[in-house]
Amino acid sequence: MNNNQRRRFLRLGAKTITGAGLALGTNPMLTLAQAAESNPADSADYRALVCVYLDGGSDGFSLLVPTGTAEYNEYTRSRQELSIGSDRLLSLNPASGNHDAMGLNKQAEPLYNLFQDQRLAFIANVGNLIVPTSREQYENKSVPLPLQLFSHADQEIQWQQLQGRGRGDFGWGAAAAERLATYQEKDYLTSVTLSGSNYWQSGSDQRPFALKETGLLQFAGLDTNNSWERPRADAFRRVLGMEQTHMFSSAYSDIQNRALRITEELGGVLESNGPILTEQPRDNSLAAQFGMVAQIIAAREQLGMRRQVFYVSMKGFDMHDHQNKKQPWLFHQLAHAFSYFQSALDEIGESDNVTTFTLSDFGRTLTGNGDGTDHGWGNHHWVMGGAVKGGDVYGTMPHMGVDGPDAIQNGRIVPTLASAQYAATLLRWMGFSEGELHQILPTLSNFQQTDLGFLA
Repeated sequence: MNNNQRRRFLRLGAKTITGAGLALGTNPMLTLAQAAESNPADSADYRALVCVYLDGGSDGFSLLVPTGTAEYNEYTRSRQELSIGSDRLLSLNPASGNHDAMGLNKQAEPLYNLFQDQRLAFIANVGNLIVPTSREQYENKSVPLPLQLFSHADQEIQWQQLQGRGRGDFGWGAAAAERLATYQEKDYLTSVTLSGSNYWQSGSDQRPFALKETGLLQFAGLDTNNSWERPRADAFRRVLGMEQTHMFSSAYSDIQNRALRITEELGGVLESNGPILTEQPRDNSLAAQFGMVAQIIAAREQLGMRRQVFYVSMKGFDMHDHQNKKQPWLFHQLAHAFSYFQSALDEIGESDNVTTFTLSDFGRTLTGNGDGTDHGWGNHHWVMGGAVKGGDVYGTMPHMGVDGPDAIQNGRIVPTLASAQYAATLLRWMGFSEGELHQILPTLSNFQQTDLGFLA
């Protein structure tokens, strides 16, 4: 966060945040000041998950590429003009030694450095599954399949909810936050979004607390530092202070008063902390979101937090055309944002306590459509943090042939790991019991392996 952004963030006055008003959970009357006075049994016991949603369907097959002679030739035959040249790949040597040779797109070099430093791991060919599914089972329709498999809207919801074949009632991040809120008095800061409303954090009583990458959300036109707006702000406060007789006006008044109070108190806590000095990449929205997440995490002791989940996102991954032009820039932005965030966590001493992971609608097809790719299924994801058993690739790299054993129509890759297995591994690290995992992730019982092993 630069100095100008920080000054804007800290000019709170009578500014209010609609996000705070809408994000109060099951105990909204508790304030930041009350929680700051609390003394958790073990204040060092802090853990946070940071969900990075790659909006549109990221192309993991342009990021992680097989480099063995036969495997690479199969890959280039399938991807043709979209294939990544061997001179644009950084050689990876997974710690387990259970994988054939592979390389990482040079545009994502900061991810390579994190991998080499054993603080980042790749999860190969993970996707939305109800039960373990093969190509033959898909073609014969002999197993239950997710509804509307290749639809953006449906798969975004299903990935973020993981409640079965179709749409559920809540996201797995929301279900986790509802249970995690009991670890701290300030329950409304358990779940925080830097990217607005989303399915991952929605659908339970524990609603997300909304922030912008530049700070707290506020009402337009109520800046007490502006002589023109101050009378309006004062009048708004007077209205909120009046006795309300109607249930709806009373509820509205309560929500906005809490929003004002929480905003001022949260701003005071953050103002007492020094700025994060790690240099933030310029013109990088994801890095800016990460910067605000780091600010909140840095204040976790003053705020009395022990468990938190955060949501950030990056757009632009639905590349039906101009993929060779747009993909390198996206990988560059993405990788530098991740590297920045890990450095910021190092600076504030929270590296081992924060695990960052990616989600996306789906992968992309192996075949091109002329200038881009279409909606796929299986995809490569990654996790980052001090608790990650990094420098390795978990899962099985698929065969990259269009007519191979892992591909269906138009080169869509059938996942070999389920998103529920991926989510369960992350949630187990947060302290959830096996029984709780199966409540949050109802399809988990369909899979023999419920811990993929990438977290200590």
